Amino acid sequence: MDFEKYDVIVVGGGPAGCITGEHIKNHKVLIIEEHSTIGVPLQCAGLISKRGVEELGNPQGVVNKIKGAYIYSKNKNIKIGNEEIRAYVFERKIMDKDIAKRTSKKVDFLLKAHGKLIETSNNFKKNKGGVWNNLNNLLKESKGNNYSLLINHMGETYRVNPKIIVGADGVKSSIGRSASIPMNREILSGAQIELINVDVDDDFVYVFLDKSYCRDFFIWIIPMGKDRARVGLCDSSNAYNKLINFINNHPIASQMLKNAIPVEFSVGALPLGYLKNTVKGNLLLVGDAAGQVKPISGGGLYYGAKSAKICGKIIDEYLMEDKYDLKYLKNYESLWKREIGGEIDFGIKFRSILKKMNNDNIDKLLEFVIDSEFIEHIVKKGDMDNPSKVLRDILKGFLGNIF
Repeated sequence: MDFEKYDVIVVGGGPAGCITGEHIKNHKVLIIEEHSTIGVPLQCAGLISKRGVEELGNPQGVVNKIKGAYIYSKNKNIKIGNEEIRAYVFERKIMDKDIAKRTSKKVDFLLKAHGKLIETSNNFKKNKGGVWNNLNNLLKESKGNNYSLLINHMGETYRVNPKIIVGADGVKSSIGRSASIPMNREILSGAQIELINVDVDDDFVYVFLDKSYCRDFFIWIIPMGKDRARVGLCDSSNAYNKLINFINNHPIASQMLKNAIPVEFSVGALPLGYLKNTVKGNLLLVGDAAGQVKPISGGGLYYGAKSAKICGKIIDEYLMEDKYDLKYLKNYESLWKREIGGEIDFGIKFRSILKKMNNDNIDKLLEFVIDSEFIEHIVKKGDMDNPSKVLRDILKGFLGNIF
């Protein structure tokens, strides 16, 4: 394979990587993906806002439409929503493949390929490409690129020197770590089980804020249509055992799920808090690798897609103009943080407060929402992608004017 023809190599074939690639319109792009199939393994609950679906390009894979949420604390509960559709539940395997199919009309893909970041060096090294390939590598490296890639595919290793490298390789981001970019953020572990034969209201998601079952985040039940749901949680440790305990012993959930049959199990990790640096030399990080995730809900698809479009646009502009040096790529970082950084900052602050609350405090918070008639306000003004719009008002009333 002629890797040297590519101006940009994106490491990671999920939605963030694909959308970045398809928005680099005037240059050769290769997306490499470590797995043999796009969309696996499943590491997402698949609940996406209406705005998020549009940002993703209206992909295929919708299995349910959501009108609101039931929120439970230990002793209180509220229902938020009406007949308006507010979000969609996706089968991620179908969705991711559809986005990749769309992207493949503009970029190339290489599956079962691993990318390892290396610093460029002007030392002449013998490799399979021979003298002319080494000379080409040296000429490219002399243009100031900070990083190259070692690509392992089908037992062969290739050193390539694209003008730009994009790390869209998820929360653990070996690409970002290899560049010594500080990964200072909170990481939660997650576990999720898809169940059939459940007894739930399939128009509404369920959120459980009960520290007896989940200390540092929340538990969800997301209906995937009639009799089918994803049940999961994220926490700082022991996510799987906590999830099983919840399914078996929570007084409300255990009744809804008492006849349920598991058909799929998945685990993952959730990054909370974005990286200070998402651009270093000719390397850019996007999606979960950059921490472009909502700290309150854990959703990353909307923020990731929005940031990926900015990433692709800035790369395209950089490559189009010879007058720009690598510093131009920093515009990506400033632009995506301008778009979503404020919401992420608010979300981190909100989480720090919620983590300090015990079950009695959370009961009182829901009671305050009920007594202060905030439910109607949430229904009218609530925004899955910009939750600060209503949460700031609620917290001001509940905690005082600290926001």
